[in-house]
Amino acid sequence: MGDTIGGGIGVAIVIAFVVIGWALLQKPVRCEKCGALQPKFRQPTNTKQAMFGGTTCANCGAELDTKGRVRN
Repeated sequence: MGDTIGGGIGVAIVIAFVVIGWALLQKPVRCEKCGALQPKFRQPTNTKQAMFGGTTCANCGAELDTKGRVRN
């Protein structure tokens, strides 16, 4: 039983490093509307952003998808 828990923790640590590394290697996203650079680690402001990605531009308030395009 202890080996299973230890193995699960090890897998979780590896997955966390992969996700953080992937986020750090992404190209910066600019807002399509105002051109402001968006942070690498986003803070979703609604359920749609949390589920499908995207953010709200801190500069102009436009709702953006993961590539920086304005959502309607």
